[in-house]
Amino acid sequence: MAEEPLHERMDRYETLAAEAADAERKRDEVANEVGAALADVITEAVEVEGTNVVPLDRSADGHRYRFTARLDRAALVARLTESLPEGFVVSNVNDDGSLGIEWTGDDRTPSKREHGAILKAIVAEATVMDADGFIESVPSRKTVLERAAELGVERSDAADRLSRLATLDIVDIADGRVYPDENFSRY
Repeated sequence: MAEEPLHERMDRYETLAAEAADAERKRDEVANEVGAALADVITEAVEVEGTNVVPLDRSADGHRYRFTARLDRAALVARLTESLPEGFVVSNVNDDGSLGIEWTGDDRTPSKREHGAILKAIVAEATVMDADGFIESVPSRKTVLERAAELGVERSDAADRLSRLATLDIVDIADGRVYPDENFSRY
C-alpha cells in the first residue's frame, strides 16, 4: 500500500484545521449567548433584590452624610436559585459583588446544590473580617438556619445541608457558630 503523499496530507490537515476553527468560533458564539442570557437573569435578580443602604457617618455639623450600598448576597443567591435556568447554580458570590454560576451538567439543578449556595452566601454575608483578613465574627448556627428559612429554605433541609457543608470542609461548626473552612471559596 502506497503512503499518502505529503501534499495530500497537508491538504487534509488544512481542511481539518479550518473545520476546527469554524467549530471553535461556533462554540464561542454559543458560550457568549449563554453568558449574555445569564447576565440578564442576574441583572433582573439584582433589580428585584436591590441593595442594602446603610449610613456610614456624618459630618460634625450634620450637613453631610455618607452611605454605603451593599448587595445582600444571600438574598441575591436565593433569588437566582429561583430564576436561573435549570441546570445552573450559583457557585459563589464574592465581597466585590462578582459571582460565579456553574452548569451542573444536568437538565435539573439539584436542590442540595441550591441550598448549599444559599447557606454559603449567608455565612459569607455575616462573616466580619478585620483589615488583616482575620475573622472577627461569624454567624451562629441558629442565625444561619433562621436566615435560610427567611429565604425560602425549609429549616430541616437547611440543617441537613449545613451539616453536609461541614462534612465537606466548606464550613466549620464549632461552639454553635459557623466559620468558613478550608474549601469555602472552592464550592
